[in-house]
Formats: sequence, C-alpha cells, structure tokens
Amino acid sequence: MTAHGAPAKLVSNAGGFPHPVPLSVILIVARALRKAWEIICADPEKHLAPASSSNPEEDRYTDALCEILLWWLSRPEEGVEGFSREVFETVCRGENLSNYDMKVINKQPDLVIRLAKSPMDHLKRYVGLFAETKIVSNDKAIGAYTGDGVARFVRGDYGWGMQDGLMLAYQKQPHRDIGTLAKKLEEDGALCVEAEDGSALVTVGLPVGLCGKSTHRRNWTYQNGDAPGAIRLWHLWALPCPES
Repeated sequence: MTAHGAPAKLVSNAGGFPHPVPLSVILIVARALRKAWEIICADPEKHLAPASSSNPEEDRYTDALCEILLWWLSRPEEGVEGFSREVFETVCRGENLSNYDMKVINKQPDLVIRLAKSPMDHLKRYVGLFAETKIVSNDKAIGAYTGDGVARFVRGDYGWGMQDGLMLAYQKQPHRDIGTLAKKLEEDGALCVEAEDGSALVTVGLPVGLCGKSTHRRNWTYQNGDAPGAIRLWHLWALPCPES
C-alpha cells in the first residue's frame, strides 16, 4: 500500500465500509461521556474554560469532555471499564475532515472518538464515533438539533464511513422532552428516517445511558458507486448543564 492523499476515493463496501460499531463499544463511550459529564458538573469552575464571546457555551462543554476522555485513555484505571487504547485511538474536537465526496474538506465534527482498529490504514481518521453536540431546551428550537446536527450525518458530512453516530444534548432549563425530537423526526422528510416498529425514535428497551435511537437512510453513494446504507444515531439526552 502506498500513500494516498484522498482516502475517500478508497472507500467501498468490499473494503469494509460502512464500518460497524459493536453495541458494546457504543455503551462504553456512553458510560465514559456520562461519567465525564458528572465530573464537569460537580466542579464546573475547575473543568470549564471561562465564558466569553470567544468561548460559546456548547464548545466549553465539548472541550472539557474531550480533555477528560483523553486523560482517561492514558490512565484507563481512572475512567470507565473498557475505555482504553486497546479499543480507542484518540479523541479530537473540531478537527477538519472531508465529507463523503471530498467537495468540502473542512467539515468540523464536534467530537470524534477514534477506534484503534480500522479496515484500512488510510481511513483511520474516518473510523470512529462521530458526535454532534447541541444545547437543547424549550427556549431553543429543536430544528437546531436536527437541521444542524442530525442532518449532517444524513447528508454525509460526518460519519460517512460508519454505521453509527452520536448526538449529545446539553440540556438547559426549561427542559425539552425527548418526545419533541420524535415529532420533529417524523415530520421532517429531509432527515430520511427509517421507522422502527412504527416509531421514528426508539426510546424504550435501550441500554442504560442511551436515551434514544433513530435510523436514517443515506441517499448518496461512495466514489465507486457503492451504497453507504443507513446510519443509526444514538441520542444522549440526559446531560443537564451545570449552573455555571
């Protein structure tokens, strides 16, 4: 194998894409995120960057999560079981990456938790759990969460080499019920939802730590014409914002 400056051209179904993520790995990440969030909320002054016009609230939370997760990768005994370099390579925030067809090479997913093993060395940057983070409350339209979050997975901006992605809801008061997300997913045809048991959003029977699951068609193809298949989005809707 030789160097390749445009790895998206190498992606194919035969090459192992879209790459699956075992549910056990998703649960490890969900547990790690929830524990890191608890640490941040217990002492926000210690863990959060100062609030300013240059430090939007959402970014302050995501940056702190990234730092704690990175710390745990080097010291797995301090984190949650399974969150180690045997499974995860690194954690990045706001890194410039290509979309599926390389028409935009400066897409910036909020958080990427990269897997240690990839079907191809050239694709290591694109193999992991990609997460979009959004402030959610009844005072903020749900369209920001779906149109500027969920839709990015659907159209192949993020997670285009994967079968799973994450949506993190930083909850501010007044609290927004997850049922309003279900309604938006049902109504917005651009989100290409594939209903499961007649529901656009599964909220029951999920493992602890996962608040919702939605499945979305992706109506584009890889460079060689192969289909990416649907993507499952796992919604963490239980991250209440600290009072700082």
